[in-house]
Amino acid sequence: MKMLYVYDRLQSDQKQRINLLLTGFFKGPQMSDKDYIRSIEKCFVILDCLNKSDSLLTLEEIIQRTGYKKTTCFRLVKTMLDLGILERAASTKTYQFGYRLIQLGSSALKNMNLRKSAVPSLRQLRDETGETVNLGILSGSEVLFVERIMSDYLVNININVGDRLPLHISSMGKVMLAFLSEENREKIIPQMNLLQKTDRTIVTEDELRQEIETIRKRGYAINDEEIEKGLRTVAAPIINYTGEAFAAINIAWLIARHPKRSVFTEFGAKVVKVAEQISRSMGYSPK
Repeated sequence: MKMLYVYDRLQSDQKQRINLLLTGFFKGPQMSDKDYIRSIEKCFVILDCLNKSDSLLTLEEIIQRTGYKKTTCFRLVKTMLDLGILERAASTKTYQFGYRLIQLGSSALKNMNLRKSAVPSLRQLRDETGETVNLGILSGSEVLFVERIMSDYLVNININVGDRLPLHISSMGKVMLAFLSEENREKIIPQMNLLQKTDRTIVTEDELRQEIETIRKRGYAINDEEIEKGLRTVAAPIINYTGEAFAAINIAWLIARHPKRSVFTEFGAKVVKVAEQISRSMGYSPK
């Protein structure tokens, strides 16, 4: 899994709050100069620089974009590396957010309005189906898992809150793509790396666009062993007040427990119903 990009394209109320926080922060000190630590401000400028970039950055690129002296930038980046706030890819000498931000981000996600609204319904869905139910949000060209309500089975899928998956191999990812506006969808698809995980994985843009059309007509997305053999999932979108998907929920099960394909239809109806309930609680009003 890629490391969690904590500040990467957060959605809805959480994005607004963080943007307001950063806007206020970068206006400069709101306290006496003696209490204001500018080295911390510079660290946040570097983090914001990485967050706004479309690709990972080298130290030289960070220096160019921040305007900091090379020695200053090196010390700040080295400190954040040592603290686990940043990580460095040895092969490309580029920097990305690190595991400490995963921990901080996970704490922040616990307080998301989406999660609070969704968890009771997710638990009910898990109890009805007996299978694991997941909640994910759109994060660039990936889906970020923000909640998992586990089944009681000993054998479960090895994914944790904070993990990320490419959109094209996840039912939640595909359904979010399908229910984005065409404009926003077309910004994402060309950036996607359609890596093959199994012989059923979508690997071309044409296949992906055909799948999106099918999902839009059906109302939910399926994953039929596209990420791992023996694993199936079905997902429905969570729509915000603008009418676009920003999150999704899915039900995941092993074929060994439910081998019949009719389960897709059965679970599909259930997951759509719950997703619609959550969407309404997040401000969506169907026309």
